[in-house]
Parts: sequence; structure tokens; C-alpha cells
Amino acid sequence: MAASRDIASAIGDCYDAAFDFGRWPRALQNLADSLGVTSCAIRTHDNAHPFRSDQRNRTKPTPDSLEHAEFTELWVENARDAPDPHPEREPRLPKPVPCFTVEDEISTPEERRFLPYYQETARPGHRELWAAVVFPVRRRKWVLSMYRDAKKGCPFDMSEADQFLRVAPDLARIISLAENIWDVSLDPALAVLDQFNCAAALLDSRGWLRRCNEHAGSLFGSGIVVRHGRIHATDRESDSRLQRMIQAAVACAQDETFLAEPEVVARDGSFWLLAEVVPMTSFVRDLFNGGDFLLCFTDLVGQQSPSARLLRQAFHLTAAEARLASSLTTGDGIEAASARLAIGRETARTQLRAILAKTGTHRQAELTALLARLRTPSRH
Repeated sequence: MAASRDIASAIGDCYDAAFDFGRWPRALQNLADSLGVTSCAIRTHDNAHPFRSDQRNRTKPTPDSLEHAEFTELWVENARDAPDPHPEREPRLPKPVPCFTVEDEISTPEERRFLPYYQETARPGHRELWAAVVFPVRRRKWVLSMYRDAKKGCPFDMSEADQFLRVAPDLARIISLAENIWDVSLDPALAVLDQFNCAAALLDSRGWLRRCNEHAGSLFGSGIVVRHGRIHATDRESDSRLQRMIQAAVACAQDETFLAEPEVVARDGSFWLLAEVVPMTSFVRDLFNGGDFLLCFTDLVGQQSPSARLLRQAFHLTAAEARLASSLTTGDGIEAASARLAIGRETARTQLRAILAKTGTHRQAELTALLARLRTPSRH
């Protein structure tokens, strides 16, 4: 283990990195050197958190040490076929945080002989030896993953716990500080959308989540989840529609067209959400500090529905059609709307076909998107 003054100097570099994200690779490498490890990386188990490694966007500073860059590229390349067991198994350990964890608590010697991660990633990447310092920041678990080259270092041992855990309090303060600065300096445009009750998430060119505002974050766990870096709907049919919409946006971006239609996301026990993808022009990309798409969610009950009178005048609907159209803006479906209006399902479907024709829309989701744009904010 390096001298205490070397660790203190490296921790000081990490405090500087909290203010300047470009300093993270060098600061973390200094920390790795002072701790006697080959390289290190900082991660959180919350995939939606904005401050996380994003190897798909090289313009964004990442919390990896300099010597970890090549290994991270190999890790990302093999992620599908040779998944890393550490992010999945470490959170399951019955340990209070902060804590120190070593490889032997994650895998057995036999697993390390046959699991693809160890044979195809850890060994050729010269990062066979792993340990981690786990520490809490604002109810999230953060992990300082540390690696050693088996040819140059000895395996991590629990006897080293006290020495490594000395950095946990400072790392917790540094991450907390970095989060505050990140919110102020990198997400002003997303914060503005919060003021308009707009849930917005930035996606990259592959449809992966980069960061989101508070309103979007509040939706996670309520019909919307983040799995493996992507936003999904918990409702299977809604998720199929949502993924098709996102992939359509990704495909359209390649030939500079944009034909992704909005979709409605059903939520168990809650009103539907309207999901729309907004392409990023060069101006908008600069405004939001990067990203390729803006995925917006509108709570279809959080605003006042346009009146039947307004819809009748705007689209030349009959009185019955206008009442149905107004009822559909709540987003709870044709069957619920027909029950609310005390009309038969077939009658409602006949009226819906007429509404679609008069509004120039082709599907209920497209109609809902159109009607949502006519909403006015609720006054409480």
C-alpha cells in the first residue's frame, strides 16, 4: 500500500475532478497508483444516474482511471456474450455499507476457470484480480472497483479492508459534490423542462439512456424502468411499442429523416403516458450538452383535457364524437371511455373511426398525441 501522503494527494485530485469532469481519468489513476492497484473505476448501481461511465460517447468525461480505458473497451465489447458477474452479484452480498469486497466473495475458483467473463475479458485484459469499496451517497450505493494484473500484483485479501476503506468517507463527499455540480452545470435545459412538468430523458444514437430530469426520474418504478441502460415500459405491449418507436428514431437518424410516431404507455394502476421522441438538431444538442434524442413523457391526467366543445369546433366532430375524443385524452383507453360515457363498445369504435378520419390520424396513440398538444396546464 502506498504511503498515506500519496493517498491524500490523490484524494485531493479527486476533489478537483468534482469541479472539472475532465480531470477524472488522471485523478482516479493517481488514486489507483496510491492504493497499489493497476486501475480503478467508479460506478453506481442506478443505471439512470447521469454520472456514470458512458463509453458510447467519448466527448463525455467518464469515472474510469487512465489505465482502465482499454479494459473498459474490451468489457463493453464483450458485455453481451461474456457478462461481468460483479454488478449483479456484489449488490446481493449481505453487507452493510461502507464495506470492502473481494473476488472470492463473488465467484469460485471453478467459475473463474470457465465463465466467459474471466476467460474472454478479465484474463486478456490483464484485470484478473478484483476488489471493491462500496459506499453510500444519498441512498444510492456506489462502488470503487479496483483491479490488479495477476502478473504484476497479488490477489486482494480481506486483511486489506481497513486500508482501502479509509478512502470511503472522502469518496462519498466527492461524489455528493460532483452530483451537485453536475446538476448545475450540465443539465440546465433539462431542469427548465422540470418547471414545465415535462419528463424528459436524453438518449444516445443507440437509444441508450444518458441522463434525465427529475420528472422523468420520478416515473421509474411507476410503469417505466431502466434495464441495462435502456428505458423500458413494464407493460409488455407498451414496451414493444416504445422500443419500436425508439428504434425507428435511431434508424431514421442514419438517413437524416424522422418518422417516429408517438406511442402511449399503459401503466398498471396509473393513467397512461404519452411517449414522444424529439430529434436533436445541432442547436438543441448544444442546449442539452449532447445526446441524440430527447424522449419526452406526458402524464395524460396531469393536465386539463380540451373540452368537447373545442374539439367539435376544431375538427368538425359530432357532439357524440367530441365527447368520446375528449374522454380519450385521459389516456385510459377506448373501453374505459365507452363505459364512462355509457355507450356500447361497438358504438365507441365506430365513433373512433370517424374521429380518426376527421383528425387525419390513423391510430389511437397518434390521436392521443394530437389531443395532448391541445391540453392546458391544470391549476391547483
